[in-house]
Amino acid sequence: MTKKKSVGSDNPVFLYEHVKMRIKEMIANEEFVPSEKLPNESELCQLFSTSRITIRRALKELASEGVIEILHGKGTFVKQTKQQIHILNLKGFTEGMKIGHNNITKKVLSSEVEMADQTIMKIFERSEPFKVLKLVRLIKDSNDVFSIDYAYLPLDIYPGIAEKIKDDVSTFQIIHHDYQVRFKKARKEMEIIQPSMEILTLLEASRLEPVVQIKKVIADETNTPVHYSTYYHLAHRVKFHIDIEMDDEA
Repeated sequence: MTKKKSVGSDNPVFLYEHVKMRIKEMIANEEFVPSEKLPNESELCQLFSTSRITIRRALKELASEGVIEILHGKGTFVKQTKQQIHILNLKGFTEGMKIGHNNITKKVLSSEVEMADQTIMKIFERSEPFKVLKLVRLIKDSNDVFSIDYAYLPLDIYPGIAEKIKDDVSTFQIIHHDYQVRFKKARKEMEIIQPSMEILTLLEASRLEPVVQIKKVIADETNTPVHYSTYYHLAHRVKFHIDIEMDDEA
């Protein structure tokens, strides 16, 4: 049986939240894989050195989040799958996923015009203030929310873009087709963070949830920054990969 896990009874966070996080970590580490049956309640009590009430509460919440599926008379099974994200892709990470076909949906939470602050001005390499569209979108699959996207689009590059953006509409396609802007290169910074309460609330996540933050700046063919976004991914819901063609002559 899997090595016994400690849930740290002296921590102020509720024990069932610890159990939830440990099970999610085990799924992320592929100790439990999709369609695999989890240990029964008694075994989980022994595994996490906690009570049956705690285990039941943790499993109930994991089921409501779509992480596991409880089939009466059969047991509890790992349900959710990870979204594949290509690290080197210049496009939005949902590009190439057919909306509906893969149950990926993008919901606009807010779309507001504001003056760029010093941070945004620096990112876009400008010395004078300018207007940007700040776009916040919630990204879901069949297992519910797994990502939040904050995008910043300069209105002098994309005039009227706010009226074009709707749920499940690709900003990448709008930029290319309506504004004839071509992406040439991108810089991405990725790290595990302790997110703000705003991010945790939008992701419907516990304060113990590990979240991956990706900051992306895209430049056009003249090396001018034309797009900036910050993604927040639930770490247990995504998997990153890179595809590189090697030159044998190198």
